[in-house]
Amino acid sequence: MNRISTGLTGLDEMLGGGFLKNKIILIRGGPGTGKTIFSLQFIVEGAKKGEKGIYLTLEEPIDSIRMAAASVGFDLEKLEKKNTLKLIDGSQLVFKFSEEIKSNYNSPKPVISQIVNQIIIEAESFGATRLVVDPITSAIIHQRFPTDKRLEILELIKSLRKLKCTSVITSESSSPSEEDFYVEEYLADGVIILAQTLRNFVVTKTLRVEKMRGIGHDDQPRKYEITEKGLKVFASETVRT
Repeated sequence: MNRISTGLTGLDEMLGGGFLKNKIILIRGGPGTGKTIFSLQFIVEGAKKGEKGIYLTLEEPIDSIRMAAASVGFDLEKLEKKNTLKLIDGSQLVFKFSEEIKSNYNSPKPVISQIVNQIIIEAESFGATRLVVDPITSAIIHQRFPTDKRLEILELIKSLRKLKCTSVITSESSSPSEEDFYVEEYLADGVIILAQTLRNFVVTKTLRVEKMRGIGHDDQPRKYEITEKGLKVFASETVRT
Protein backbone atom coordinates (compact mmCIF):
# COMPACT_ATOMS: atom_id res chain seq x y z
CA MET A 1 0.00 0.00 0.00
CA ASN A 2 1.28 3.44 -0.94
CA ARG A 3 1.47 5.73 2.09
CA ILE A 4 2.29 9.40 2.55
CA SER A 5 3.23 11.14 5.76
CA THR A 6 0.53 13.22 7.44
CA GLY A 7 3.13 15.70 8.64
CA LEU A 8 2.41 14.71 12.26
CA THR A 9 4.84 12.07 13.51
CA GLY A 10 2.54 10.79 16.25
CA LEU A 11 -0.39 10.49 13.86
CA ASP A 12 1.73 8.59 11.34
CA GLU A 13 2.45 6.16 14.17
CA MET A 14 -1.27 5.79 14.95
CA LEU A 15 -1.95 5.02 11.28
CA GLY A 16 0.96 2.65 10.84
CA GLY A 17 2.74 4.85 8.34
CA GLY A 18 0.47 7.70 7.26
CA PHE A 19 -2.46 8.25 4.91
CA LEU A 20 -3.15 6.04 1.93
CA LYS A 21 -2.42 7.93 -1.28
CA ASN A 22 -5.25 9.50 -3.28
CA LYS A 23 -7.77 9.27 -0.44
CA ILE A 24 -10.02 11.96 1.04
CA ILE A 25 -9.56 12.73 4.73
CA LEU A 26 -11.95 14.84 6.81
CA ILE A 27 -10.59 16.78 9.79
CA ARG A 28 -13.44 17.82 12.08
CA GLY A 29 -13.14 19.97 15.17
CA GLY A 30 -14.36 23.03 17.02
CA PRO A 31 -12.78 26.50 17.10
CA GLY A 32 -9.21 26.56 18.36
CA THR A 33 -8.57 22.83 17.93
CA GLY A 34 -5.92 23.37 15.25
CA LYS A 35 -7.62 22.28 12.03
CA THR A 36 -5.81 24.87 9.94
CA ILE A 37 -2.42 24.11 11.53
CA PHE A 38 -3.04 20.39 10.89
CA SER A 39 -3.81 21.15 7.23
CA LEU A 40 -0.72 23.31 6.88
CA GLN A 41 1.51 20.58 8.33
CA PHE A 42 0.07 18.11 5.84
CA ILE A 43 0.59 20.35 2.82
CA VAL A 44 4.02 21.63 3.94
CA GLU A 45 5.26 18.08 4.62
CA GLY A 46 4.62 17.22 1.00
CA ALA A 47 6.01 20.46 -0.40
CA LYS A 48 9.28 19.96 1.47
CA LYS A 49 9.60 16.59 -0.24
CA GLY A 50 8.85 18.00 -3.68
CA GLU A 51 5.24 16.78 -3.66
CA LYS A 52 3.26 19.67 -5.11
CA GLY A 53 0.31 20.84 -3.06
CA ILE A 54 -2.61 23.28 -3.32
CA TYR A 55 -4.13 24.99 -0.28
CA LEU A 56 -7.61 26.41 -0.90
CA THR A 57 -8.86 28.65 1.89
CA LEU A 58 -12.59 29.37 1.99
CA GLU A 59 -12.62 31.44 5.17
CA GLU A 60 -9.36 33.19 6.08
CA PRO A 61 -7.60 35.42 3.53
CA ILE A 62 -4.23 34.26 2.23
CA ASP A 63 -2.30 36.69 4.44
CA SER A 64 -3.91 35.17 7.54
CA ILE A 65 -2.97 31.68 6.38
CA ARG A 66 0.63 32.78 5.87
CA MET A 67 0.66 34.28 9.38
CA ALA A 68 -0.76 31.09 10.89
CA ALA A 69 1.93 29.11 9.09
CA ALA A 70 4.68 31.46 10.24
CA SER A 71 3.53 31.06 13.85
CA VAL A 72 4.60 27.41 13.70
CA GLY A 73 7.73 27.98 11.65
CA PHE A 74 6.43 27.36 8.11
CA ASP A 75 7.64 29.72 5.37
CA LEU A 76 4.93 29.34 2.73
CA GLU A 77 6.35 32.01 0.43
CA LYS A 78 9.61 30.08 0.19
CA LEU A 79 7.72 26.97 -0.90
CA GLU A 80 5.65 29.01 -3.35
CA LYS A 81 8.82 30.35 -4.95
CA LYS A 82 10.07 26.79 -5.30
CA ASN A 83 6.80 26.01 -7.10
CA THR A 84 5.91 23.17 -4.74
CA LEU A 85 3.00 25.01 -3.09
CA LYS A 86 0.12 27.08 -4.44
CA LEU A 87 -2.29 29.07 -2.26
CA ILE A 88 -5.77 29.86 -3.58
CA ASP A 89 -8.01 32.42 -1.88
CA GLY A 90 -11.64 31.31 -2.07
CA SER A 91 -12.74 33.50 0.84
CA GLN A 92 -13.74 36.34 -1.47
CA LEU A 93 -15.94 33.97 -3.44
CA VAL A 94 -17.72 32.94 -0.24
CA PHE A 95 -18.19 36.61 0.69
CA LYS A 96 -19.57 37.42 -2.75
CA PHE A 97 -21.96 34.49 -2.47
CA SER A 98 -23.29 35.65 0.90
CA GLU A 99 -23.91 39.13 -0.53
CA GLU A 100 -25.81 37.66 -3.49
CA ILE A 101 -28.03 35.75 -1.10
CA LYS A 102 -28.89 38.93 0.79
CA SER A 103 -30.11 40.55 -2.43
CA ASN A 104 -31.71 37.47 -4.00
CA TYR A 105 -32.23 34.75 -1.40
CA ASN A 106 -34.56 32.69 -3.59
CA SER A 107 -31.93 31.77 -6.15
CA PRO A 108 -28.49 31.44 -4.55
CA LYS A 109 -25.66 29.98 -6.61
CA PRO A 110 -23.87 27.25 -4.66
CA VAL A 111 -20.28 28.07 -3.78
CA ILE A 112 -19.09 24.52 -4.38
CA SER A 113 -20.45 24.50 -7.92
CA GLN A 114 -18.45 27.64 -8.63
CA ILE A 115 -15.14 26.40 -7.20
CA VAL A 116 -15.16 22.73 -8.21
CA ASN A 117 -14.04 23.38 -11.77
CA GLN A 118 -11.33 25.73 -10.55
CA ILE A 119 -10.04 23.08 -8.15
CA ILE A 120 -9.79 20.51 -10.94
CA ILE A 121 -8.13 22.90 -13.39
CA GLU A 122 -5.64 24.22 -10.83
CA ALA A 123 -4.74 20.78 -9.46
CA GLU A 124 -4.21 19.24 -12.88
CA SER A 125 -2.26 22.17 -14.34
CA PHE A 126 -0.07 22.50 -11.23
CA GLY A 127 0.50 18.75 -10.99
CA ALA A 128 -0.66 18.66 -7.38
CA THR A 129 -0.57 15.43 -5.41
CA ARG A 130 -1.77 16.98 -2.14
CA LEU A 131 -4.81 19.21 -1.72
CA VAL A 132 -6.39 21.06 1.21
CA VAL A 133 -9.88 22.63 1.33
CA ASP A 134 -10.23 24.64 4.57
CA PRO A 135 -13.00 24.74 5.74
CA ILE A 136 -15.89 23.13 3.87
CA THR A 137 -18.28 24.64 6.42
CA SER A 138 -17.87 28.14 4.97
CA ALA A 139 -18.98 26.99 1.54
CA ILE A 140 -22.28 25.46 2.66
CA ILE A 141 -23.30 27.57 5.64
CA HIS A 142 -25.58 29.78 3.53
CA GLN A 143 -27.65 26.89 2.22
CA ARG A 144 -31.06 26.92 3.93
CA PHE A 145 -31.89 23.23 3.66
CA PRO A 146 -29.89 20.20 4.88
CA THR A 147 -30.53 18.41 1.58
CA ASP A 148 -28.86 21.23 -0.36
CA LYS A 149 -25.87 21.17 1.99
CA ARG A 150 -25.49 17.42 1.48
CA LEU A 151 -25.66 17.78 -2.30
CA GLU A 152 -22.94 20.44 -2.16
CA ILE A 153 -20.64 18.20 -0.13
CA LEU A 154 -21.38 15.24 -2.42
CA GLU A 155 -20.44 17.31 -5.47
CA LEU A 156 -17.17 18.37 -3.88
CA ILE A 157 -16.13 14.88 -2.84
CA LYS A 158 -17.10 13.38 -6.20
CA SER A 159 -14.92 15.99 -7.88
CA LEU A 160 -11.97 15.35 -5.54
CA ARG A 161 -12.11 11.67 -6.41
CA LYS A 162 -11.37 12.54 -10.04
CA LEU A 163 -8.01 13.96 -9.03
CA LYS A 164 -4.80 12.06 -8.36
CA CYS A 165 -4.45 13.82 -5.02
CA THR A 166 -4.51 12.97 -1.36
CA SER A 167 -7.05 15.50 -0.10
CA VAL A 168 -7.66 16.94 3.35
CA ILE A 169 -10.89 18.84 3.97
CA THR A 170 -11.73 20.50 7.26
CA SER A 171 -15.14 20.96 8.86
CA GLU A 172 -16.19 23.07 11.81
CA SER A 173 -18.05 21.46 14.70
CA SER A 174 -18.37 22.08 18.41
CA SER A 175 -21.22 20.19 20.04
CA PRO A 176 -23.16 18.25 17.39
CA SER A 177 -26.78 17.53 18.18
CA GLU A 178 -28.79 14.43 17.45
CA GLU A 179 -30.33 16.25 14.48
CA ASP A 180 -26.99 16.81 12.78
CA PHE A 181 -26.15 14.56 9.86
CA TYR A 182 -22.57 14.78 8.71
CA VAL A 183 -22.69 13.37 5.20
CA GLU A 184 -18.99 14.19 4.70
CA GLU A 185 -18.09 11.69 7.42
CA TYR A 186 -19.79 8.92 5.46
CA LEU A 187 -18.30 9.93 2.12
CA ALA A 188 -14.72 10.57 3.24
CA ASP A 189 -12.20 7.70 3.34
CA GLY A 190 -10.91 8.83 6.71
CA VAL A 191 -12.21 10.95 9.57
CA ILE A 192 -10.08 12.52 12.30
CA ILE A 193 -11.74 14.29 15.21
CA LEU A 194 -9.96 17.09 17.08
CA ALA A 195 -11.50 18.01 20.43
CA GLN A 196 -10.70 19.92 23.59
CA THR A 197 -12.16 19.51 27.05
CA LEU A 198 -11.96 21.63 30.18
CA ARG A 199 -11.60 19.87 33.52
CA ASN A 200 -10.39 21.39 36.77
CA PHE A 201 -9.46 24.54 34.84
CA VAL A 202 -7.13 22.55 32.57
CA VAL A 203 -7.74 22.27 28.82
CA THR A 204 -6.86 18.92 27.25
CA LYS A 205 -6.74 18.48 23.49
CA THR A 206 -7.40 15.02 22.04
CA LEU A 207 -7.14 13.53 18.56
CA ARG A 208 -9.15 10.48 17.58
CA VAL A 209 -9.12 8.54 14.31
CA GLU A 210 -12.82 7.84 13.88
CA LYS A 211 -12.30 5.84 10.70
CA MET A 212 -9.62 5.15 8.12
CA ARG A 213 -10.68 2.82 5.34
CA GLY A 214 -8.20 0.25 4.13
CA ILE A 215 -5.71 0.34 7.00
CA GLY A 216 -5.54 -0.74 10.61
CA HIS A 217 -5.22 2.16 13.01
CA ASP A 218 -5.21 3.22 16.63
CA ASP A 219 -8.78 4.36 17.32
CA GLN A 220 -8.19 5.51 20.88
CA PRO A 221 -8.17 9.23 21.73
CA ARG A 222 -4.63 10.55 22.08
CA LYS A 223 -3.45 13.80 23.58
CA TYR A 224 -1.96 16.46 21.33
CA GLU A 225 -0.58 19.95 21.77
CA ILE A 226 -0.23 22.95 19.49
CA THR A 227 3.43 23.95 19.80
CA GLU A 228 5.68 26.46 18.07
CA LYS A 229 6.41 23.71 15.54
CA GLY A 230 2.80 22.69 14.96
CA LEU A 231 0.62 19.86 16.25
CA LYS A 232 2.41 17.25 18.33
CA VAL A 233 0.54 13.99 18.94
CA PHE A 234 1.44 11.79 21.91
CA ALA A 235 0.60 8.47 20.30
CA SER A 236 1.73 6.26 23.19
CA GLU A 237 -0.03 8.12 25.99
CA THR A 238 -3.41 7.07 27.32
CA VAL A 239 -5.82 9.95 27.82
CA ARG A 240 -7.18 10.07 31.36
CA THR A 241 -10.92 10.60 31.62
